[in-house]
Amino acid sequence: MLLAIDVGNTNVVLGLFERSREPRATVRITTRRDATADEVSLVVSHLLAKAGTESAQLSRSVICSVVPTLTHSVTSFVENELGHEPLVISAKSELGVPLAVDDPREVGPDRIVNALAARETIGVPAIVVDLGTATTFDCLDREGRYVGGVIAPGLETSAEELFRRAARLTKIDFTFPDRLLGKNTRDCLRSGTLNGSVGMIDALVAGLWRELDGRGTTVATGGLAPLIGPRCETVDRVDVDLTLKGLVAADDILGPG
Repeated sequence: MLLAIDVGNTNVVLGLFERSREPRATVRITTRRDATADEVSLVVSHLLAKAGTESAQLSRSVICSVVPTLTHSVTSFVENELGHEPLVISAKSELGVPLAVDDPREVGPDRIVNALAARETIGVPAIVVDLGTATTFDCLDREGRYVGGVIAPGLETSAEELFRRAARLTKIDFTFPDRLLGKNTRDCLRSGTLNGSVGMIDALVAGLWRELDGRGTTVATGGLAPLIGPRCETVDRVDVDLTLKGLVAADDILGPG
């Protein structure tokens, strides 16, 4: 059984995979940069319990991380408790996705894994919209090359900064108001943050397809994708497990046997 771990700046997502690209069980937790290997162990124990299996069944692990301190904790857990060396994805990993950008070393491993997952699951050309700490747009052309994208502030990141700077504005829940036109401060904020995110995504995706000189499939992923994705006219599908599926594909390419 394969343990896939996606360590992001906002969330850590773990999934168990057996003989399918669909996870047997997943867990999503808030990222803590100072988390220890023992705390990682507790999360994996919870994941195993959800799947109704034991750690002895975990024969391989694959990790994608943008948080170096957590990379160390996760790899230490895998090596010391699971007894094998994990596969850690980086820009140097040969995943068969050509990086047609100015400096391939700048491309985050999560973005490469998302591109691989898109190529494997929906084909090319494709755009992946990942709604996390940042809202990233990753583009694959008709030849399956990663040709760059866009990085914009994430919905939660933007909202938190607004609340921090404006003393009279209070935090809101992320649910769409019934109308675009807000009649109170809370609904005005909800409309602006949520509908504003939808508008930004639609505008950027439409522009990217024009520059890509064609139209393919746009997939949204990340924790907020189920909320925002269905509201976007340019998003064709939502897949919150896309990055995990990319990690499974990476293991198929680089893993043992």
